[in-house]
Amino acid sequence: MSNVEKILLESKDELESIEVPCELETRLKGALESKTFAKRRSRMTGRIAVAIIVFMLIGYHFDTLAYYGKKLLGYNDVMNGTLKELNELGKGQAIGKSCSFKNGVIVTLDGIMLDENHLIAFYTVSAPKGNVDDTVPTVSLRGLLGECTPRGGQGLMNDGGTLMKNMQSFESPKFFEKTLHMDFRIWGDGKAEQNQITFKIDRQEAMGHTLKAAIGKSIKADKANIRFESILATPTQTVIKGTIQNTLELAIDDMTKQRLRPNAMELRLYANGKEVQAQGYGVSTNLDGIKFQCEYDALPQEVKSLELKLARFSADHDVNEVFNIIGGNEVQKLNVKGQEIIINKLLESNGNTFVSITTQEGTVLTRVYLDTDGEQLELSRTTDDKYEKLNDGRILHTRTLEFAGTGTDCKLDIRRMTYSKEYDKSIDVPVK
Repeated sequence: MSNVEKILLESKDELESIEVPCELETRLKGALESKTFAKRRSRMTGRIAVAIIVFMLIGYHFDTLAYYGKKLLGYNDVMNGTLKELNELGKGQAIGKSCSFKNGVIVTLDGIMLDENHLIAFYTVSAPKGNVDDTVPTVSLRGLLGECTPRGGQGLMNDGGTLMKNMQSFESPKFFEKTLHMDFRIWGDGKAEQNQITFKIDRQEAMGHTLKAAIGKSIKADKANIRFESILATPTQTVIKGTIQNTLELAIDDMTKQRLRPNAMELRLYANGKEVQAQGYGVSTNLDGIKFQCEYDALPQEVKSLELKLARFSADHDVNEVFNIIGGNEVQKLNVKGQEIIINKLLESNGNTFVSITTQEGTVLTRVYLDTDGEQLELSRTTDDKYEKLNDGRILHTRTLEFAGTGTDCKLDIRRMTYSKEYDKSIDVPVK
């Protein structure tokens, strides 16, 4: 079976499902009426013309056929439910530009979706040799003032390994950006080959926002005061932004050696009492403090109420405390930042010291030493991990800390520790 036949068979169902847009007949009729034709034409000439058109649309450009009646094709298994609905409505901008590489790989930017939250690029990678998973390029997007920060993406490969449909999200370009450059880079034999597709943004095809409002409310979580600053809902996504520590709080914690480093936050968004699917969470620390951004699916068309609920908050904390260890098989309980650490036993073997501890799942001693006889022993490794689920749903984690060296008068020197806490705190978000 030839490659063309194989491609046509793989996409038979999709072609059969295509519906001709209602406005297509009017456009074609108007175009035909505006043209004059010679009275005599050879039937063979007409057949050749039709054959050429069919070959161009299906045989050669099939993989790059992006929109048919303003509908992006071939991405149903890559899109989520919201993007599928927008695609069915024809929301997006067709690009249809390609670039090729020396190894035969062809990359086609089929189209984009753009709103105030982000730009989503849909592109196809074609590898005739059947090794598309080994030749997927790295992708970047840049405009007049530099690169647009990538948010995330995913792709799906066909069974033959010759084709991959990809979806990549970037931060939304600035309002004044008109021309963008998408760079594709493929590595091979220790060298990189780079190609570029340049396209213009059609702002008329872009989507705006459905809700844009300041929140101005906060939730206390352990030491952190989580401030919710804004919500921006667009047809593709809902984004909540806020601050965990401002510049002054960050500086004070740094001076007092009581720093806080957020790891994860489970923040649930409810619209009209129904949970909106979470899509991602990000946190950044700079001179402006510790900022966070939570991403969710798009909101329903009619929003009567919005609620944010904090379910869990996890962070790495400075501890800088030293605890005496009794030793032997005697069980000892420590209270560290409100977290219970159980020392089950302390043993020595083959010139190493082993300390068995139990904590709740998610509690990790991220920087710990064993002080003994005036020396500070480094943690070599952690072994013998065991988990036990209790009747109340909590999970205990037991493991053994191995330190290189032995001695008497042992002390556990905990510098930093990560732990999480569960919460049930919520705030209302303005919907107007």
